[in-house]
Amino acid sequence: MRYTDFWSIHDALRAQTIFQDALRVATGSGAAFTLLDDLREWGPQAQEVVELNKQFVTLCRKAPISRNAMVIPRALLRIQIHRTLDGMENCRVFETFEEADEWLGEVESSF
Repeated sequence: MRYTDFWSIHDALRAQTIFQDALRVATGSGAAFTLLDDLREWGPQAQEVVELNKQFVTLCRKAPISRNAMVIPRALLRIQIHRTLDGMENCRVFETFEEADEWLGEVESSF
């Protein structure tokens, strides 16, 4: 997934609907998969949007995601995102794609 710009509440709700639809397609086979989130062009969000975005964690917990790597080079956004992850053991934040790809590759080779 690629996140961009500053989101309104409407944007956050629409993104969740799109994400939910994508998860439905991805989980059709029932097999586990990895997820890579690109947040390089997404900045810190308003508190209302942060609260809404906690639903992404709920959606991810229900999906067979073996690992979720998030590329977040901005320190302030990393802090904000860490607060929403709520103990997601299969999710890690990285500063570069290379680091994220290496971590995802550890489990993708077993698929």
